[in-house]
Amino acid sequence: MSEILDAQTCPYCNHAVEDHQSFWTEGEEDEVSCNRCNKIYISKPQYKFEGWKIEKQCDKCGEFTDDGYAMCDCGEYSESY
Repeated sequence: MSEILDAQTCPYCNHAVEDHQSFWTEGEEDEVSCNRCNKIYISKPQYKFEGWKIEKQCDKCGEFTDDGYAMCDCGEYSESY
C-alpha cells in the first residue's frame, strides 16, 4: 500500500482506527495489531509542510494580526515593515 490515507487503516481488513488511538509520531514507525482482525502492520505517519503563516505586530498596542492591513482592537492599522 503506497498511497497516503486520511486515517490509520488496517491494510488487511480496512478497519479504520479512531484518531485518539492512532499512532501520530512523525518520522517513526509503529507496529500495530489490528483490533478487528488481529493482524500486525506498520504505521508510518506522513506530514506535509503547507507554508508559513506570518503575523504583524501593531506599533501602538502590540497586538498581532494575520494581515498587515487589518485593524487591531485599538483601531489602528498595522503599518510597520
